[in-house]
Amino acid sequence: VTVVKNEEGGNSVSTVLLRGSTDSILDDLERAVDDGVNTYKAMCKDSRIVPGAAATEIELAKRVKEFSFTETGLDQYAIAKFAESFEMVPQTLAENAGLNAMEIISSLYAEHASGNTKVGLDLEEGRCKDVSTLNIWDLHITKFFALKYAADAACTVLRVDQIIMAKPAGGPSKRDQPAGMDED
Repeated sequence: VTVVKNEEGGNSVSTVLLRGSTDSILDDLERAVDDGVNTYKAMCKDSRIVPGAAATEIELAKRVKEFSFTETGLDQYAIAKFAESFEMVPQTLAENAGLNAMEIISSLYAEHASGNTKVGLDLEEGRCKDVSTLNIWDLHITKFFALKYAADAACTVLRVDQIIMAKPAGGPSKRDQPAGMDED
């Protein structure tokens, strides 16, 4: 192992050497290092954090659902369904931990309705807890871009669907009939 110290305070260069018994382990290690470096780079750009463990998603779902009540018609339905889509994060976390997802989502909504906006899912104890005391945080910029790209993807699918629905159906158009002839 060679350690290079930068005592001048300028930019540093470092090399990470990974060793593993199989190629798949090395691939996993490489992905982990890459994720860590990218997280550090993102934190250097914007260091804001939000509560993790699905606390942010449930709060967003609650607020978007409340907003849907101010709309009418199909817009209200679409906004409410978008709010419901945020429930997939706590649902997936709960199911992967072997917990009852509906129970967890209900208790998260109850906690957030009472004003505890930092309550998320504690997987070790299998219950809802204030995740700020557990130091479970997510980067704001990561959440922002994840939601932005997910909404963009949904809008793109809807646009394509509208284009397909707007296209007239049917076979070839009728040819001009010679003068004096009827359709029979």
